[in-house]
Amino acid sequence: MTTVAIVDDHSVVRIGIKYVLMTDSEFKFVGEADDGADAVSLVEKVHPDILLLDVRMPGTGGIAVLKEVRAKFPDQRVVMLTMSDAEEDVYQAISLGARGYVIKDNSPGNIIGALKTVMSGGLAVSESVRSVYEARKSERGLTAREKEILILVSKGCSNVEIGDI
Repeated sequence: MTTVAIVDDHSVVRIGIKYVLMTDSEFKFVGEADDGADAVSLVEKVHPDILLLDVRMPGTGGIAVLKEVRAKFPDQRVVMLTMSDAEEDVYQAISLGARGYVIKDNSPGNIIGALKTVMSGGLAVSESVRSVYEARKSERGLTAREKEILILVSKGCSNVEIGDI
């Protein structure tokens, strides 16, 4: 049986997920927290197979929680459950080791499917989320010279002064 804990600031979401988990005999709900500040202690206490984690919460947000949980528990499977499909959220979550990124408006069957995918070693992301991540991942960063120029511009240097450096 796969154990699942939930961290979400909306009680109705936590209640709904608990209900969805009760409909599938492969899953067992083992704990919840209503903010990111309590997430790490929840994982320490119940050691869930999967932590369902909201991205956007007041106080300590899900991305910061993901980073801390993965630092303390590198093997912890985390699935982000969120309304945010913002590029930065998607990129940060997957880059930091989230094994799934599920938008809350998915059907209960899709959420269960995502959990099963993660438990079987897969990455549970929709095609749209995958394309956002891949596009962001393929962007090249600034060169050393471009960074240097930005610093000089921010210091008020003129084009001629920058060209002379």
